[in-house]
Amino acid sequence: MIKRKRLFLMAAVVLVLAGTTAQARPQDELIQNEGFERGDVAWRYWGDGDVREDYYGVSPRNGDFFLRIWSRSGWYQDFEVKKGERFDVSVFAASASQHGLWGDAFGELKVEWRNEKNGEDFEVGESSSVMFDMVGKQNETLTADEWTQISLRTLPAPEQATHGRVLVAIWAEGDPKGGGCALFDDISVRKAR
Repeated sequence: MIKRKRLFLMAAVVLVLAGTTAQARPQDELIQNEGFERGDVAWRYWGDGDVREDYYGVSPRNGDFFLRIWSRSGWYQDFEVKKGERFDVSVFAASASQHGLWGDAFGELKVEWRNEKNGEDFEVGESSSVMFDMVGKQNETLTADEWTQISLRTLPAPEQATHGRVLVAIWAEGDPKGGGCALFDDISVRKAR
């Protein structure tokens, strides 16, 4: 009887510890695979990007993986919207001190409002974005090797929108003027409260 109680107690402790270390997905999160723990599942993309465990000493902010995107590339995911809803959108971004963003290269967190009708998907209303770089020319400035939260708050979906699109991208004016890559983790889209 004493052995059973000990075994039961040990099992309960293991379950409690497992629950505190597991990364739980918030129930109100509208994005799937927001931390890239399942690679590119649920994401669409163009250009050059991949999911990494480490990049020149920068580790994931959460979990085991993050997204790395090179210039002139982006990843995006759609989410459902209804008339009158408002959304909070955020991502954690970083740039490594080696092979990070340089020159005129910049990253962007963007939300587009879209409508799908008769098999066509087109943009409606005004998009919103926050741009960031390493040199202070954009809305936000990153510090090398550190994660920084980039946010768009209380974005209203236009009446004609059937879905939203969150995207992260890297842009550059040209190879002589800028390039490099940025890192992304924990992308979030939630209904604003």
